[in-house]
This record gives sequence, C-alpha cells and structure tokens, in this order.
Amino acid sequence: MTCPNCGEAVGAKDRFCEGCGTSLLVTRTPAGGPLGAAGGGAGAGACVACGGADVGADGFCEDCGRAQPAGRDRMECDLGLVAGISDKGARRARNEDSMAFGVVAGETPTVVAVVCDGVATSDRADNASQAAVDEATDVLLDAVLDGKDADGATRAAVARAVEVVATLADPTVPGTAPSCTYVSAVVTPTEVTVGWVGDSRIYWLASAGPSRALTIDDTVATELVAEGMSEEEAMSVHQAHALSKWIGADAGDVEPRTLTVAPDGPGLVLLCSDGLWNYLPEAQALVDALPGDDGAALTEVDLLAAASELTRVALALGGHDNITTVLVPFPPNPDSPRSES
Repeated sequence: MTCPNCGEAVGAKDRFCEGCGTSLLVTRTPAGGPLGAAGGGAGAGACVACGGADVGADGFCEDCGRAQPAGRDRMECDLGLVAGISDKGARRARNEDSMAFGVVAGETPTVVAVVCDGVATSDRADNASQAAVDEATDVLLDAVLDGKDADGATRAAVARAVEVVATLADPTVPGTAPSCTYVSAVVTPTEVTVGWVGDSRIYWLASAGPSRALTIDDTVATELVAEGMSEEEAMSVHQAHALSKWIGADAGDVEPRTLTVAPDGPGLVLLCSDGLWNYLPEAQALVDALPGDDGAALTEVDLLAAASELTRVALALGGHDNITTVLVPFPPNPDSPRSES
C-alpha cells in the first residue's frame, strides 16, 4: 500500500502517512471545490440540459443550444459513498452555491456532507459558500476520526463556518457582508444527523415507506406559522420567503437546528439548495424524478447519475437559480456494487 498523496509505503493499519501526514482513512473533495470535474466543459459528453450527445467543441449543445458550464459553473464529484453536482443554472451569471463532502473508512464507515447557498444579495456570496463548506467539512471529518458526538460536531462545524464567513466582510462597506445558508449531514451505518441554517434542505428518500424533508426552512413565513399564523396568511405577507437565519457577519448570533434520525430501512439522504427544491418541494416528487422504476431502485441507483438527473430536471423546469444536489446512501456500505463501480 502507498499513500495517495506522496506515494510513500504505508501499513494496512496505519491511520496517517508518516511521510506527509495525510490521513489514510479519509477521502474528501478538494478545498476550493471539485473544479474541472468530469461532466463540465466543452465536448465533455451529454448536454447538462437536454441530455443530448451532440455537444460541439465550442461548448454548445447542437440539440438545444445551451452553453455547457465549466469550472465552478459545473462542479461534480463522486466518492462512491457520496456524490454531488453543483450547477450555475440557466439564468444566474455565476454559481454561488458550493458543496464539500468526505468519507471516513473503517469498521463504521461514515459520510459527511455540507451544502451552502450563497445569498445573492450579499457581496462575494460564492466566497462565503465555499469557505463555509470547506471549513465545516474539515470539522466534521476530524470529529468522526476522533469519535466525537455527531450532534456536537454539527454545532461545532456551524460555529466554524460562521467564524470564517464573518472574516470575509469588509467593514468599510456595511450591509453587504458575504452570506450563505448551510446544511450538513453525518451519515453512519445506524444514524443520520443533520444541521441547518437558512432554507437549503435535507430530505430522507426511503426505498420503502414514506420519504420526507428532515429540515424546516428558516424563513419569515415559517417563523410566522410557528407563532400561530396560518400557512396561507404567512405566505401572503411581504417577503414571506426571506431568510430569518443565515450565516454571515450581519447575521447576529447563529444557533443551528439539528436533528438525528435512525431510519428503519435503506434509502438516500439528499442535501440540496433551493435551486432544486423550488421545483420539486415534495419528497415523493424527488423520488419519482430519480432514475429507476420504483423506490426499491434507490438501493442500487448510481449516485452521480441520480444527481445529474435531478439537476437536469431543475434546468428543464427553468433553472432560475444555482442548483446543488448531493446524495448519500443509507446505510453507507463500502462493499456495495454501487460504491465499487
């Protein structure tokens, strides 16, 4: 065995490379995002909008005419036990979403994933989302390696994201502090722990039984409903969809919501930005949009292909916002045919 970073020989039971210090148990997305991932750019294969195979060298689909995104416009990564796509969408000038995730191998394989959606009205929203996902993922991976409690690790990850995003603010330009939403998941063989700030979402997509959202949006409308207003009345107020909580220097004290569930069967954990769920808000609609004939196929679905299909659907329905989709199988099984493909 050799270290994947420096190539030095390592032992089968080593946790770290003695040569460069790289963890031998952890595989994760690169800091700064999986730029230049397979699937983006001119001539890279199927069109991200219509699925057509005729993509020209100029980067445009000959069937539907859509320019194919490249670099941060279209980020893709597949680590076997987790895969995701972050796409600029059809109408935004740039991608202000980001994602980061990693796998910790061992007797209890664990996946951590983070998705952040930059607040478009803030300055350098793309920097905010990228810094938040990178820092939070590091905190979660370190906690898993150290055997720490997933709920406590989730809160620590949010605190670190808040800290790093706050440093991006320019004190000479008030009112434009870089900001983002936040969702994360820690998926073990027995439990799923999620945390969130804002209106990005996490869904439980069940192979059998009901699928559902695991998060509750931090918006003005949601807060009004919690105070006793009817949903119809709350949705009619001015700025009903405005965030009531977010991550940024102007966000005040940020306390995430967390939830731990123990699913009684297999399924998928989906983390996504509102660029996806605005078009498919119901969990069953997301299941129906996945490749395969029925829910049972969720246990065998190709994660990257499924993320690609959900992204394609959002683009086909308008793609008005950035679209980020990350999928994690439950339970995470490194010996499954899916993770070996």
